[in-house]
Parts: sequence; C-alpha cells; structure tokens
Amino acid sequence: MSSEEETAVSMMKNGFIVVPFKLPETDIYPVQAVHYLFVKKHDNKQNEEESNTLFLFNLPILTHLDVLKTNFNKILSKYETQSIYEKILYLDEFKLNEINLNELSSDYYDQTNSSSKNKRYLPHNTCLLKFVDATSLNNCLSSLRKYSAKSGSEKKHLVVWEGISQPSLKDFTNFYNPLPVDYLKTEISEALQDFEDRESKAIEDLNNASSLVDEDGFTLVVGKNTKNLNSIKRKLLHKNPLTKFNKVSKVPRNSGLAQSVQDKENKKVKLDFYRFQIRERKKNEINELLRKFKDDQAKIKEMKLQKRFNPYRN
Repeated sequence: MSSEEETAVSMMKNGFIVVPFKLPETDIYPVQAVHYLFVKKHDNKQNEEESNTLFLFNLPILTHLDVLKTNFNKILSKYETQSIYEKILYLDEFKLNEINLNELSSDYYDQTNSSSKNKRYLPHNTCLLKFVDATSLNNCLSSLRKYSAKSGSEKKHLVVWEGISQPSLKDFTNFYNPLPVDYLKTEISEALQDFEDRESKAIEDLNNASSLVDEDGFTLVVGKNTKNLNSIKRKLLHKNPLTKFNKVSKVPRNSGLAQSVQDKENKKVKLDFYRFQIRERKKNEINELLRKFKDDQAKIKEMKLQKRFNPYRN
C-alpha cells in the first residue's frame, strides 16, 4: 500500500455530491462496505411538480421514502438542522412502468403523439426527492455538502445505512408469486375502460374527419373497413416514407432552376377546377375592370375642370 493517503472526492465535475454510507454487515459478508450515493439539485422550471427536488443516483436496493428520511436525518442532525420531505418522484427500481403493453398491442394509440415520448428513461436506482419548500431543500443540500467534505478524513464516523433488512433469496422469489385477484380485477377493469374510451374517441375523430372539407374543396373519403385515423396515416407513410421526416427539397430562390421548377408546378396546377372557383375569378376580374373604369372617369373629370380634356385633338 502507498504511504500517501487517498484523497476522497466530495464533489464531481458534473456537480454531483458524493455521499458515502456504510452498509450493515450480513452473515454472508461480515464487513461494513461503503456505498456511495450521488446527489444533485434538480432544476426544471417547466414542471412545477419537480420544484424543490434533489436528484438521487445509485440508491441502495429496496429504498423508499421512509428509508431516505431515516438516513438523511442522521446527517442533518450532525449539523443541527432539519428538513421536511414530501414525496419521491419517478422511483421505478425494477422498471415496471416503462413498458405499456396496451400501447404496443392496440391500434387505437396515436403513434405520432405516443406517451412514450414523454417518459423518463432513467437508469436503475434513481429518483427525485421532493421537499415541501426551498428552505428544506437548501438545509439538506448544505448538510450533505459538509458531510461529504468531511467523509474523507472521518471514515470511522460515516453514517450506517439503515431502514431495510438485507433482502434474502425468498424476498426476490416473492416478486414472481401470483398477483392478488382483487388487484388483477382492478387492473383489468381499468384497462378495458381505457380501451373503450380510446375506441370511442377514435370513432369520433374518424367521423369528424370524414365530414371536413379542406381549402381546395376536397373531402376525406373513409372506407367502410377503416377503424381509425392511424390506419390512414400508416397507409400514407407506407406510400411515401419521407413524410415521416417532413423532408422537402429546397432550391435557392434566386437561381434559374428555382424559377423553372416553379413554372412547371404552375403548369401542372389547374387553378379553375371547381365552378365556385371560376365564378370567384370572373367576379374579381369584373371588379378590377370596374375599378379602372371609375379611375378613368375621375381623371377625365379632373382634366375637364382644368380645361385640358380634348378627345378630338390630333
């Protein structure tokens, strides 16, 4: 071993505070191992629910709110301060909430506005610890900084992580036991109700889409076998996959190629396709001629007043 003492890292370059804990001894491993928890202040001004929170990484297994309260209060008591905790956010230790089987197996989910885009794909053993106010957050953060700074020279006085018993093989096998019948009934009824609501909404959207007329006078034609708008979107995407990325070729405005492309497009488009378009065009032309006629009348009247009007002059 080197005679030089190892320098403990209390703050990482990315802003995480290194908070060491001693894990309790077990029969299998009768040594107090050191576990490192990484803490950082979480800032999200767009989501009010995530205000006054700490981001915790590398939580010990089976950690919950009461366990965090117990161990953090040990540190806060060293510096004669206290904090009030509210709840834990986004704690999904076994990643049970990341996969939505209904979304993967149902056609009534809009894939373009899928809820998976708003999911938080965080590493294992992470969470947000929410405090009741900013004062509680600052008290806890300040105590953790002091504790982390002194942990290198005072390793004997590290806080022992308590609150949960060492999980056994039986505890883990219990995760695979059959779920309670009442719980399954509730989940199934909620899933069926959610499916019926999405099915009704899909039918309503389809009926509304079939009655709309766009600017050019076209009406969406819906086949009798079409169940929702997602099937129409998939057909359009299959016909032209580039529409998924909204890719449109852009040509510089000032180039001759741009003008030739525009001329070709204008030739392809028939402006007067419907009767109401023809009537509208003729009406605009008549109004334009009438306006010019009135302007000429006003000019002639003004010239007569100035005695400059002579229609027979050579």
